[in-house]
Amino acid sequence: MDEDKSGQSGYYREIARAFLERRGGPFFLSPKDQAMIAGWEENRIPMGVVLEGIVRTFEGLRARKRGTKSVSLAFCERQVEAAFDQHRDRAAGRRKAAGTGPRTDKGEKAGREIEKAVAALPAGEAALKRLLEKALAVLSAPGPDPVALERIDEEIEEALWNGATAAEKAAAEAEVRKGLKGPKPAGFEDLVRRRAVMTARSGRRVPHVSLYYY
Repeated sequence: MDEDKSGQSGYYREIARAFLERRGGPFFLSPKDQAMIAGWEENRIPMGVVLEGIVRTFEGLRARKRGTKSVSLAFCERQVEAAFDQHRDRAAGRRKAAGTGPRTDKGEKAGREIEKAVAALPAGEAALKRLLEKALAVLSAPGPDPVALERIDEEIEEALWNGATAAEKAAAEAEVRKGLKGPKPAGFEDLVRRRAVMTARSGRRVPHVSLYYY
């Protein structure tokens, strides 16, 4: 990677520029954001994949009419990982075409997990049941649309967050604070939300519907 006089690589500068342009002010990266870019670079995640994940994140926020100024790069991590997984899947598909072996059918595995979750949901979880059944409908189509599944996953996260109690949200905030020092960083509320959603998903045994997780 080329580096400027400050020691920042072209990889770092391009990702930082793209992120800050989409987020708007404050126009600086926190130490945690800087470390995240360094980690992506060290793990050789292609710059185009990271930029794709950032674009997906902000498009999702706009679709849900949520603000962007408090967003940190950590909030983009899930979409970056999803884009990287799809990048590797495409590479695996090319290898399969060359005769290197079969691929795992992620759609079938996802469908089985979702069907089990639908059957186990209590009567009071009608919204979650509807979203899971919506995902099953997408999976049943020829060539399931991964973007549609990711959007349903985002709707599920929204439902889990809205259904979390005040006590559950307070517990999530306490967990996030354990890993921080000093004042709350930008994007603190998003970190709390992610923690609460993860806990709720685990407690209610609600699987992801995005094929990235299979």
